[in-house]
Amino acid sequence: MNKILGVTTTLLSSLCFAVDAGYAVNPNHLQQLLATNECRYCDLSGADLTGVDLREADLIGTNLRKAILDEADLTDANLTGADLQSASAIAANLFSAKLTNANLTAVNFHQAILVSTDLTGADLTGAILTEVTGLEEVR
Repeated sequence: MNKILGVTTTLLSSLCFAVDAGYAVNPNHLQQLLATNECRYCDLSGADLTGVDLREADLIGTNLRKAILDEADLTDANLTGADLQSASAIAANLFSAKLTNANLTAVNFHQAILVSTDLTGADLTGAILTEVTGLEEVR
């Protein structure tokens, strides 16, 4: 049990401190997300969530500015009204994710999966959409 706790603490510590200068993820919010897969209106700005399984995550209104979501699985995640400005979502799986009214300004979606993704009202100004799967059917 102590070994598991130690590994979890080490993982959380490395995730909490792997942030861009000027953006400080709230460690309590990060822990909440990883434990419950839900963090509405949280501050996860600058968080390194590379490869994290966030299927069906509830991230409504969450601040994910400059977050790293590369290769993360956000299938069926709800990011309605979330702020992902300048985030990296390279090769992220956003299959059937809800990004309604999200701020996606300057997000790097290179090689992301956007099949059945709802982008209604989302701001994609300056977003990188190279080699994206499903872009032709984005709602």
